[in-house]
Amino acid sequence: MMRLTFLMLFGNAIFYLIQAVSCCRILTRRFSWPVMVLGFAVGYLLFVLPAIPFPETGMIRGMIALVSFPLVDMVLFRDKWYRCLFCGVAAVLIMSAADMISAAVLLTPEQLRQGLTFQPIPVQLTSYAIFLSASAFFLWMFTLLMNRYKYRLSGREWALYLLFPVSQCLLLYGWMMLCRLDFSANRMWILLAGLVTCVAADAALFTAVRGMAQRVELQAENDLLAQQIDRQKEHYAAITAQYENIRRIRHDIANHLYTMDLLLKEGQYAQAQDYFAEVSQVSRYKSDLGSCENPVVDAFLYARAEDLKAQGFDVEFQVAVPAECGIRNADMVVAFGNLLDNAAEACRNAGEKRIALSAGMEREYLHIREQNPAPVGPVSHDRRIPELERGIGHHILRELAGRYDGSFTCHVEHNEFLVDLFLREPEM
Repeated sequence: MMRLTFLMLFGNAIFYLIQAVSCCRILTRRFSWPVMVLGFAVGYLLFVLPAIPFPETGMIRGMIALVSFPLVDMVLFRDKWYRCLFCGVAAVLIMSAADMISAAVLLTPEQLRQGLTFQPIPVQLTSYAIFLSASAFFLWMFTLLMNRYKYRLSGREWALYLLFPVSQCLLLYGWMMLCRLDFSANRMWILLAGLVTCVAADAALFTAVRGMAQRVELQAENDLLAQQIDRQKEHYAAITAQYENIRRIRHDIANHLYTMDLLLKEGQYAQAQDYFAEVSQVSRYKSDLGSCENPVVDAFLYARAEDLKAQGFDVEFQVAVPAECGIRNADMVVAFGNLLDNAAEACRNAGEKRIALSAGMEREYLHIREQNPAPVGPVSHDRRIPELERGIGHHILRELAGRYDGSFTCHVEHNEFLVDLFLREPEM
């Protein structure tokens, strides 16, 4: 059985501190640092105190950690629950792996049966040194792996991936129990080799899943940008034709002004007024081009508006994006494209094809608002791409908001679905 000793409490406190630092590097804090420190202190007590009556390597101690670690992460951090659950379970698996390494390297079967806290102080110090070194190394590798890419895996995909390392940990735990009954150097080295192989396999599988999600997402964005390039070419052709039309109009205006000047000089004021009214009526022209100062955004939205109108949508665009606002054109195209795609699909489910889109600068922020009828009742969706979750559009918009120091919100108000996206040029 485990004894409540200062060395045991101190060693577990160091491990808990290491995993707390790892969580703070991976997840987003919900509270200030004093509150976070207090929360982790409470979490440490929930981890260490209930485990005292149980054997040091018992499954009950692992189950207590398996519950307390994710629970503390969900309370102290604002990330999605499945991401907090993943980090908590990973910390437990790393703790178990480090336990196995220290026990396999240092302790004999008799010492394992007695428990670490009943061993001489030098043995305890050496065991905790191995345990903490292995834990720090694995947590450091886990932190690097999690921070290299903004993962967009769903909660179900995170849970499915966790089954793989959990099953490995259970198998290694059973092998360790076998080693306690009949300990030998060969079994120890096989245990260590199996542990290293499992850790490498977990990292490789996670990297493969990450790469697949990234490739699918990039393919979707590339398809969207390719469409935008084609529409921009069409838009440039339309602008060229309009420019030629403007040159002709300017020539006609010069002739009209010359005629009205002659009428005024001759004192024929009534004829000049009638002529002016006639010219004004003929020259009245409303263009769908040039409403936005940014040519790329204007080209994309012009083409999308024409497509939506051809599909029977009632479209209202009020977009005033400046030529330079500090936001990449590709990111603005992705933002507008996802908003319009989601709105079009929602309109089809709602039975009313109406989309209102506005954009403009507000206090150094580019504010994009999209409004469409809200579907009545829950609607089930199929994936647009087999490997891609249906909510990928909102994930992209939230990531854009985070990248540009902004925000992304969506809600239903008076049977209308409202989406607000704020973006600002990031500080260098």
